[in-house]
Amino acid sequence: MRRFKMLVFSEPFPGREAEFDAWYTGRHLDDICALPGFTTAQRFKLHSVSMGATLNQHLAIYDVETDDPDWVIENMFAMKDTPAMPIDPSFNLDATTVMLYEETTGVVYTKSKG
Repeated sequence: MRRFKMLVFSEPFPGREAEFDAWYTGRHLDDICALPGFTTAQRFKLHSVSMGATLNQHLAIYDVETDDPDWVIENMFAMKDTPAMPIDPSFNLDATTVMLYEETTGVVYTKSKG
């Protein structure tokens, strides 16, 4: 089975961050993980930018395992705004970027310093 990371860069509408955070953490991560192909989900908030520019303060990273990644993503978007995956009005879809990356190496760990 092939392994992927789906990265979602997102933003709430101005003044709706608390609502966005409550929905994203309290509902949306579970909704995505209930879909075929998704195995884990985790959210992050931007701490700093060391190089380049960013448009988004919020990042979600999802682990995906599938031999048909196109179907997994198509199915996810087909579920948008259904009872299985309602989208909160605080979520600014126009400010969202979704990218799927295929794993090309294993994880590299720090070498033990003895």
